[in-house]
Amino acid sequence: MTAPLTVVTGGSAGIGLALARRRAARGDRLLLVARGEERLSAAAAALRCDRLVADVAHDDGIAALAERLAGEARIGLLVNNAGGPFRTPLLDHDAEAARDAVELLYLAMVRVTALAWDGLVVARGGIVNVVSVAGTVATGSAPHYAAAKHAAIAWSRALHVEAAAAGVHVLTANPGPVATSAFPHDRLRGHRWARHAVLDEDACAERILRAFDRGRAESFQPEWWRAAAVAQAVAPGAMARLARRSRRRFG
Repeated sequence: MTAPLTVVTGGSAGIGLALARRRAARGDRLLLVARGEERLSAAAAALRCDRLVADVAHDDGIAALAERLAGEARIGLLVNNAGGPFRTPLLDHDAEAARDAVELLYLAMVRVTALAWDGLVVARGGIVNVVSVAGTVATGSAPHYAAAKHAAIAWSRALHVEAAAAGVHVLTANPGPVATSAFPHDRLRGHRWARHAVLDEDACAERILRAFDRGRAESFQPEWWRAAAVAQAVAPGAMARLARRSRRRFG
């Protein structure tokens, strides 16, 4: 019998590739999905796995993934990790930028999960939704990104509850700042104290998979970022003041 498939969107670089490497080391049969052909080809060659060039924020990318998954009876793991930076200033009032962020960072998760769902149920598999600490706190540095991540977290938390009845485990993973090609976090890494808040992608991936293996519903990388989410809920005024100071200092 063919082994269940592990699907990683945003799998050509950053956290997605780091997760794929660790799953490949466990012997998973992998499919990496990303929109950039050059980096995706290099990643798939290094891991000796299948690849699919597809932008899951758009209909043609979803159609391509649907065609690829049509022959897969069992999907053991889906990693929803497709993403990108959205730093349009909020006061530009750019509705198109907001829509683009929602389509990639939230709706793509919904649509990809729908495609993989039947295979996940058959395999009694799992889903890792890579979201962000930015979805739990208010920040002015990337407002459309944060808004889309808030939506993704709400959906992922609900999916965890509903999917359990079908035997599918869902982890909502909320990384803090992670140094990747898309998000280098140079200013944070150059600060005496703030640099300690930045993880590298391999450390982040290791912590995400540890939480998944332990059957966690939600995790933060590092876990102490959970305190920021709690503070946002119980002391929004104080968090807003902190966000304003951080915005002035780090942009």
